Amino acid sequence: MITILKHDFKTIQLAAYLTGRDEVSSRVYRFLLPKLLTSHTDHLASKTLMSEKLEDLYGAYFKSRVERIGDVSVMSIMLTIVDPKIIADKALLKTAVQLFKDALFDHTLFKNDVFFEEKRMFIEQWQTIKDKKRLYAQHRFQALMYEKDPYGVPLSGTVKDIKPLTSEDFDAYYQQVLRDDHLTYVVNGQLTAEEESLIRGWLEADESKDLPEPVMSFRQARRKPVEKIESIDMKQAILRLGYHFPVFRVDEDYAAALVLDAVLGGYPDSRLFQDIREKQGLCYDVFSSYEPYKGVMTIGAGVDAKADRKALDAIKKLVETLKTEGVTNEELTHAKQYIAHQLKTSLDNQSVLTKRTFLGMLFKDKQTIEERLALVHAVTKSDVDRLLGQLALDTVYVLKGGDDA
Repeated sequence: MITILKHDFKTIQLAAYLTGRDEVSSRVYRFLLPKLLTSHTDHLASKTLMSEKLEDLYGAYFKSRVERIGDVSVMSIMLTIVDPKIIADKALLKTAVQLFKDALFDHTLFKNDVFFEEKRMFIEQWQTIKDKKRLYAQHRFQALMYEKDPYGVPLSGTVKDIKPLTSEDFDAYYQQVLRDDHLTYVVNGQLTAEEESLIRGWLEADESKDLPEPVMSFRQARRKPVEKIESIDMKQAILRLGYHFPVFRVDEDYAAALVLDAVLGGYPDSRLFQDIREKQGLCYDVFSSYEPYKGVMTIGAGVDAKADRKALDAIKKLVETLKTEGVTNEELTHAKQYIAHQLKTSLDNQSVLTKRTFLGMLFKDKQTIEERLALVHAVTKSDVDRLLGQLALDTVYVLKGGDDA
């Protein structure tokens, strides 16, 4: 499947999305595979040669990642090049498309030295994760919040997963991906009709596979919230509160859930930021984060180690007060204005538009920006107040410094 967007940017993006069902056993493969694909090819057999090739293409660059969307795993590879018309290089587009295709398909065997370097860095990152306190806290919170759920297993897999694997294992998994995953192309840039025709000819689309439809679900809320406090050598405390919030991306209440998130802690004028940080001075930072693929609302904060309990109690009280009293009309208006501004400014972000196009295909969602804006503006106070009633505290995790660290 090939979709071509004709947006007025000075660069052209070539994006490939490889989509399959998420399986815990394949996490480490899908995390490292995009890195291997963009690090070298059979014809550019080292990272150095790949870097030199990208530099020859006027500073072109790859970006790759993997993400979970419900029960679906998506590996993405994106090549960004300068618009050939700006530099008057007629050969650039064809050369770039060939490099893009090579990154996807020109791999008979992955090079052992490249593989072992990626493996070494992966293990090193996990072995030093406690030095990255916020990342460590997030991993520990997710393991607790999503206990016995696939979301509780790191997206990258673990050191235990990677240690026994060889480059030959990745060779085999790569062939499995080419055989089983759905491949979607999105091209974004100011293309002429001739350039569009050429790209469609160069990129072969396999229409025989259906794009997997994500399934979004989560367990029921715990009858009693679980709380875990962990001590480590640090001078502050990191708080995470997970609320069961069964509203998903495909639900009619999705726009109202976005507004609720903004009111709660999604931007600097939010209730959490203005009350917990500015008024009470209990934290360095505080925020909320809505996970629309699992129906979870997370509140996070960084506080002084001696103020962790006070801050935790204040956050819990704020949420309960908000549930009881509801949002103010002023909060509602400002939150909707903020979301509308974010949507409008996203039109200037080429990468956001490229990914949004893919997500639209994944969810069979053809809404325009104007339609999204209309849904946000249509959210009422009663909509948000009703959704507040669905917030149920489920999991509390605290990482803090202490004598027993």
